Amino acid sequence: MTDYKATPEDWELQSQWASDCADARCLLELRTRVETLEAATHKHIAETSANILALASRVEALEANSKPTPNSSQIGSSLVSRVALAISGIEYGLERDEEAVHWASEARATIREVAAWMREERSWIYEAETLEREVGR
Repeated sequence: MTDYKATPEDWELQSQWASDCADARCLLELRTRVETLEAATHKHIAETSANILALASRVEALEANSKPTPNSSQIGSSLVSRVALAISGIEYGLERDEEAVHWASEARATIREVAAWMREERSWIYEAETLEREVGR
């Protein structure tokens, strides 16, 4: 594929021809759609990054400020199941196995993102590997 680069002058020319030329209108519409998709993608990436940072901060705060105490509803359940239930929004005590199954792929993706962040931003290799092993179970 050849990399063609349109200049601002090229786009201005297309705008001038758009009233009489269907091809020019199509090119301008496609350009607008691509720009819209790019903006949405950048927004989504920024929001995802912010969510990962917020989640990591909450985890750090919990680790620093509390002693782990086993929750009887969580004993024996996997991290994937607990994250899936958290994503589903179901309150503790009302959780159902089908909800955990329904949200399992999202839970795995979330855990993988946190592991990647831990590895890249904090160099927490062991912790990241531990999370990755948990997702693989």
